[in-house]
Amino acid sequence: MAEVAVAFARLGGRMVLPAFDLLLAVYVAALALILLTGGVDLGVLRLHEPAKPVFALLMLVPLRIAVGGHSWLPTRLQHAKTYVAARLRALSASVPAAVADTLFAIITVRAATISAGFLANIVFDPARPRGFALPFSNEKFVEVFVAWDSGWYWDIAAHGYYFRPDAQSSVAFFPLYPMLMRAVAAPFGGGEAATWIAGIAVALVAYVLALVAIHQFTEQLFGSRETARRTVLYIAVFPWSLFLARVYAESVFLLTTVLAISRAWNGRWWQAGVWGGLATLTRPNGILIALPLALLALRPSTVAQGAPSNVEGRDRPQLGALAARWIRLVPIPLALAGYCGYVYTLSGSPLGWLSAQAHWGYSLGHWPWEQLLRLISGVFEYGPYGVFFTSEIVPFEMLHAAPALLFLVLTPLIVRRLGVAMGMYVLVSLIVPLSSNTLEGLGRYASVLFPVFMLVGSMTTQRAHEGIVIVSLVFRTLLICFFVTWHPIY
Repeated sequence: MAEVAVAFARLGGRMVLPAFDLLLAVYVAALALILLTGGVDLGVLRLHEPAKPVFALLMLVPLRIAVGGHSWLPTRLQHAKTYVAARLRALSASVPAAVADTLFAIITVRAATISAGFLANIVFDPARPRGFALPFSNEKFVEVFVAWDSGWYWDIAAHGYYFRPDAQSSVAFFPLYPMLMRAVAAPFGGGEAATWIAGIAVALVAYVLALVAIHQFTEQLFGSRETARRTVLYIAVFPWSLFLARVYAESVFLLTTVLAISRAWNGRWWQAGVWGGLATLTRPNGILIALPLALLALRPSTVAQGAPSNVEGRDRPQLGALAARWIRLVPIPLALAGYCGYVYTLSGSPLGWLSAQAHWGYSLGHWPWEQLLRLISGVFEYGPYGVFFTSEIVPFEMLHAAPALLFLVLTPLIVRRLGVAMGMYVLVSLIVPLSSNTLEGLGRYASVLFPVFMLVGSMTTQRAHEGIVIVSLVFRTLLICFFVTWHPIY
């Protein structure tokens, strides 16, 4: 009897498993047919709803994996898996490490945060009305990419600049990014929707290219792909890097600055000058790129070709060689002069772009520690809990101030590991906005200071690496939810 039972079980296994696999194949074919055709109606057979085959597959596939056993379907799938794996290995071998690591960081982080932002935009009411119209029926999704200054960049790309002495004016925003938006949208008619899509596309492409350039530069400096991989991942998960793939100029600025500094590091001075000039045309503080480039020009030629940075103080170049390098950086002041000249034609003042910023309540000329001391004093006066209730803007100021303080603390280590030029670039890029009358924007300005991320990427242990990624993703998700619901994250 036992032998009969065993034989029956074997016979059942040979019959049940193929039937089970056939059922799975039918559901897969039905789902593919619905997706490709939109549904079919053959009288006896009607297939319109993809939900049923999707739900059935979600239930049956794990069951089939748990049961195991041999049948025609696992065999076919194993052959397909082997073929696909071989093709992927061949493809990955031909993809540069910088591209592979960058795409992994961007795709994984973007998929998570876009989903969170979209859900937040559906569930939560906006803190204030959107300041511009969107020519899309799926506004809730598009709003994940646009808010606050996005409307200004779109208006410049679509309609050009204007100046008003008594109100906010578009000349406060520098021209490179909206010019790229207009250029990309032009072949598609240059309409409103095309211009918005061009803004997203330009930002995303610049973001990818910037991280690839940072990966390559980091690997050159440290000789480690792992350090380069961590560097680009830290930029991708940094909470305030959410602006790097929005309709903002941040990704273009990051791309131009890293190319300017890396080209200067390698002694390609004309290229450094051109990229520095483009950085100057991207943001008002872009002119600050001239400082690290001028300092890099002081390095001897052997260092400029990639030797360690800690020999900057020896063997300065001769005066003639130094002058030749600085002359090649002339596109930087020329770029600023060109935009000032254009603004003069609109406003009657070459610094009309600076005076226009006053209509946002923004001013420079304060002590760089003034705003940070005000915030820290509030913590001691009201306590680390009570300070958050002294003003509705304080929580957001804390989110801006935290990375600025952290980056300032790390600046001496940047000087030690990467040289004076890199350290001064980080320092001056923080000191200038800290010299204003507000803390707003500090997190965004910090997101493009790539030497900080290179430093951290070269120092972290595995446990510290995991902690940085987890904590950063939590706060990044929080900030993207604030951004899409029009809370003061800009």
